[in-house]
Amino acid sequence: MAKRANLWRKRRRALKKAVSAFRKGDPEGLHDVRVALRRIGATASALGEKSVSRRAKKLVRSLSDQRQLEVDRQLLARVRELGVLSPDVAAGLDARWDGLWTAGVREAENVVTGRPMRRLLRRLKRLDAGARPEIARRLQGARRSADRAITHPPGATLRSSASLRSTSGDNDRELHRYRIAVKRARYVLEDLAQLGTPRAEASAARLKAVQEALGRWNDVRLFRERLESTRREAEERGAVTLALELDHLLEALDRTVEKARADALEAARPMSNLVVWRRRTA
Repeated sequence: MAKRANLWRKRRRALKKAVSAFRKGDPEGLHDVRVALRRIGATASALGEKSVSRRAKKLVRSLSDQRQLEVDRQLLARVRELGVLSPDVAAGLDARWDGLWTAGVREAENVVTGRPMRRLLRRLKRLDAGARPEIARRLQGARRSADRAITHPPGATLRSSASLRSTSGDNDRELHRYRIAVKRARYVLEDLAQLGTPRAEASAARLKAVQEALGRWNDVRLFRERLESTRREAEERGAVTLALELDHLLEALDRTVEKARADALEAARPMSNLVVWRRRTA
């Protein structure tokens, strides 16, 4: 029972630690809060705690825009280092996105320190105190469902640049759903590893590598979308120089997005073999 109780305790402590880091201004604080909440949501979903799962997912969504802006600012800094944009245009984008970031900080603080977060922490404490003996069995069932969701990676049709451009919207949605499925499968495996399930930790490590490749694709894809929106706004207000420079950057980013997508698909390709292997060795 101690190990089973520790599963909820670990999730609660991780969230409290991330909240504390965010409040102290840790650069990774916002990211850590969202990761802790996603893990709680995955564990709660696997164990049938639907209200906890809904609360955690709602909190994650409320922080998503600010986190993506954080990632976009980091990618913009890398673009500046490469000298793709003129100094004036790069500085203008920096100032614009810094303003958006500052405006969103207070809202993020309200989410992280607000009543819904405190309620979630209290609920996790009660779950820790009343951990049930069927946790391992429920997690194994969630693992089988997660395996089915990742057995067939999207992919095979996305090899040429022409097909990538012509069908990227549908394919991106499919790949995004697969990214979420991989993330959930990894979290379930990490829960099982916490309970001492053999080979769960090694399988989770493999999924982590796939998740990271999918995450790199998603980051650069969303970064490009923000730049595209900024370019449209520049065009509408007659900022010709900014619009032209962003056109060139977007063209260059098209190749980067395609490469990241191809890398993600390649990383996901062995998943069907991994799932079959896990079933044979379970």
